[in-house]
Parts: sequence; structure tokens; C-alpha cells
Amino acid sequence: MTENQLKWTGFFVTVIGVVGLVLIFFSVDFGTSLADSWVAKQGGASTERYHIILESYIHSFLIAGNILFGFSLLFAIFTYFAFMLLPKR
Repeated sequence: MTENQLKWTGFFVTVIGVVGLVLIFFSVDFGTSLADSWVAKQGGASTERYHIILESYIHSFLIAGNILFGFSLLFAIFTYFAFMLLPKR
């Protein structure tokens, strides 16, 4: 990999990591808004069913955020070692 490719890879890793962190930290807000829109579309739901839908939406965002953040960490480690092994000019 060239130095320019490694810099773009670092940028890509940073963006994916930030998106993952946003999904993790705001999963409750995102899940709540989706659950509220689901209830509005259904025209109402029982409290138990709403709670199940709410938790499933929140968990979906948590899982997606963790996958993206984990991928970015793994790829950041790869990029770091590839940059360190790049011959110096």
C-alpha cells in the first residue's frame, strides 16, 4: 500500500468509527423515535408490545454500532502496522 492509500484508509476508518460511536451513544434516541413512529403507524399498541418493540430497536442500533466500531478498531490496527512497515523514503 502506498502512503496516500494508507491516509485514505485512515480517513475511512475514522468515519466508520465515528458512525459506530454515534449509533452506540444515541441508540436510545434512535430506537425511541422508531418505536414511536411504529406505534403511530399501527394506531396504538399495548404497553408490553411497545416495550418489546422499543428494546428491539435499541438493541439493533447497539449491535450495528458495535459492529461498525469494532470493524474500525480492527482496521485501524491493520492500518497502523501497515504504515509502520511501509519503507521510509
